[in-house]
Amino acid sequence: MDHPPFHRQLSFYNLFAFSIVTIVAANNQRNLSSTPGTEACADCTPERCVSTTVASNFCNPCATGQQYWPCNLPGECYCSYGTTRPRTGTETAVDACSTAACTSIGGKCVSSSANVNDDHCKACEDGKQAWWPCNIVGGCSCEVLTEEPTKAPTAQPILTTSTASGTASATDAGANQANQANQPTLAPTELSKETNGDLEGMLVLEAHITANKVVLARELLLSPSMNGANANTFTYIGFMESLKQMILKPIMVEGKDPKTNEDIEVPLVFYIGDMTTESTLPKSSNERVYGLVNVALFLATSYSDSLSNGSCDEINSDIVNGFLPISNACGQQGMSYQGTATNSDLRQGDSPSLVCAPGDEKYACTVDLNMRARARSPSIISSTSGGADAPGPFYCGPKTDYNGFTGHWSFEDNEEIFQSAKQNKLGRTDVQGCCFWGRGSVPIRGTCAYGKLNYYLGKRAADEGRLAMFPDIDFCQNPGAICSDQHPDLKWIAGLFRWITEIQEYDVDGFNYMRQLRKYVDNGLKDSNFLDSVSGIVSQGCHKPPCRAGAQFLREEKRANFSKILKILGFTLPYMN
Repeated sequence: MDHPPFHRQLSFYNLFAFSIVTIVAANNQRNLSSTPGTEACADCTPERCVSTTVASNFCNPCATGQQYWPCNLPGECYCSYGTTRPRTGTETAVDACSTAACTSIGGKCVSSSANVNDDHCKACEDGKQAWWPCNIVGGCSCEVLTEEPTKAPTAQPILTTSTASGTASATDAGANQANQANQPTLAPTELSKETNGDLEGMLVLEAHITANKVVLARELLLSPSMNGANANTFTYIGFMESLKQMILKPIMVEGKDPKTNEDIEVPLVFYIGDMTTESTLPKSSNERVYGLVNVALFLATSYSDSLSNGSCDEINSDIVNGFLPISNACGQQGMSYQGTATNSDLRQGDSPSLVCAPGDEKYACTVDLNMRARARSPSIISSTSGGADAPGPFYCGPKTDYNGFTGHWSFEDNEEIFQSAKQNKLGRTDVQGCCFWGRGSVPIRGTCAYGKLNYYLGKRAADEGRLAMFPDIDFCQNPGAICSDQHPDLKWIAGLFRWITEIQEYDVDGFNYMRQLRKYVDNGLKDSNFLDSVSGIVSQGCHKPPCRAGAQFLREEKRANFSKILKILGFTLPYMN
């Protein structure tokens, strides 16, 4: 069979298009200084000139008069005479010291008024207290500790990747910088292949995300309609740490050498720009924007599929003949999770199962009919009544556990009703072996998808002598590990894994995700059909949703979520068709 092309992260040498992305302080973010670093650190020693979002050593030269990046960015660099950033107080502590806005990004609630002390304010953290002083504007604020200035790296990792011409090594900038320690840091307009590499490319992207982290955390991880119920399910810190791992630690997958057609291992990473989909495609000045839009698409999809529900586990939502079947654990929207796998069969229209594509059968988990699992209760809270709007969590187990059939969920009785068997859209009336429902930020569903996760990151990889990120987890025997407390970042890692291996690699019937992403950015972010295609690939397995009769596709909601993320990240959006 023909395999889709594998896209490689070769380097991060091109520039970020600063003219498109503007680092903004949104109204509900902490107020940062508007003073450029050169001015803010004019009377400061280099080691005291520290950063807001980038590595602190980048700001050190601002104290000696450096005029370019990051010293020319308002509020990025400032002179630190203590160990904390300046305190502000423009909100009530209920907002300023919430989990998403403060503690999840390493902050603590402190006094910002002479009438309140730090002990009083500590009670406001994580929404534990809503009365005085937590309800007083300016009484308390969030304080985030800064790290001590770090030394410039002396050597960066070397990523070896297969290219059309053979094997190439991309060496990070640190080695050259170490040999030229007395040379000033180059401005972004002067960066070159010889002086910058993978790590710096990631730091540039991270700076733009981090500059808006407070509003990003609030809008995505702590929705008012959920009353904070999902604040501890997905965290900003968990996202950023997981993203870094999936940028700097390639997933070694099986592929073909484009020149010799020989079987080789190909490194796949989360795309952050500076990579071409074909060897003949030139680099663009929009490279960093491609990467940031890829991040925005991932976050928007995560928000639609899991973050907005406050649940790592898939929510039972597919109504059939007026009922909400418990057997939806076996598959929703006409999909079967049991034959289950990637979207390959759906792309070909062969069947409604998510079975592994021909040639990929080796990845699939074997279905254990005696396996038992139960999802965690979703955290959806009504914004009007304050009552629970969520159905009961999915569960699976042998037929002997529930007299051979399952019923439906009753919102009125807040329980499962067993009066009669209720079918899902594919006719299932039981949940035997149906333990592979969606889990993670961008949900992994089905026996093939879980099998691939196990093959590349889990116990099977370790057992067969490959490097494994989670060598002790058998995702085929314990799919619920994705949502466990033991590995809190795994819910992000699983979603990123799916994005890297499935979404970024999607190339079906003339729709190549990587080429379409670049086209979308180059044409000014105007084509909403591209957003619909990405949503369709993720939720239903094709780029022309709805992918089968009766499947629900929330087009406007998904478009709105993506626009929301782009605005948070600083984009000014044009009219979209």
